[in-house]
Amino acid sequence: MSKSTARTRARQARERLRAERERAARRSRRKRQAAVSAGVVAALVTVVAGAVVVQSGRTADNRPVIAPAGATGDEKLVIPSGRADAPATLTVYEDPRCPGCAKFEHELHATINKLQDEGKLRVDYHILSFVDRIVSGKGSKYAANALAAAQNAGKFREYHDALYASPPPSEREDTFGDKQALLDLGRMVAGLDMVKFTAAVSEGTHDTWVKKVQQKFDRQTAVRATPAVFLKGKNLLEDPEHPLTPEQLTQLVEAESSRRTPGR
Repeated sequence: MSKSTARTRARQARERLRAERERAARRSRRKRQAAVSAGVVAALVTVVAGAVVVQSGRTADNRPVIAPAGATGDEKLVIPSGRADAPATLTVYEDPRCPGCAKFEHELHATINKLQDEGKLRVDYHILSFVDRIVSGKGSKYAANALAAAQNAGKFREYHDALYASPPPSEREDTFGDKQALLDLGRMVAGLDMVKFTAAVSEGTHDTWVKKVQQKFDRQTAVRATPAVFLKGKNLLEDPEHPLTPEQLTQLVEAESSRRTPGR
């Protein structure tokens, strides 16, 4: 073997050894990085899990469900307004933060009140709170609790009208997330016991009831949006091209009243 051949082979052997060492070093670095990454992921999982537990602890409400006085239905989740024996019953699904609900109330609440006062119409209200989940906030929940507190004080209709007369500018504005705003509306209602109402709003007396109302709504599939207004099983707002007018509602209720009243 010539000297030049020997030197070439020696150089190649050194290069192979260096390459193998470099590969081994890279493998070692990858293992260390993988171990570090696994540790970081594990730490993050622990932190996230801890955050979920903490958040759950903050939001959990294990208080008993306190339905407002006069609530109806199998689980006492409906607030009735008007005479129980009225010939026509309107079933209304509303969320206090829903702009469409505020529009419906603005256009029709005077007619509804008139028909109730005449003894022709009863309204069953399902007070929902799902907007809080969609755009975040607490205004739907707080306002629903305030409505229940007003019902408990015998002033549901008056407070309901005051609340919908001062709606948030949009569902993204959490106006009712400030309990003071709800208390200010209460001061506009003549005869409302503000001491008891303030306590109920501040303490969230009916919060668990509000949650239960929403949970029951979540389990059904017939109503997909609010407002939803039913008379004899028909949604009167299902055709947005032909919105319900005060005149149409009056005619529908009058027709039902005529069928139920002997001699007419």
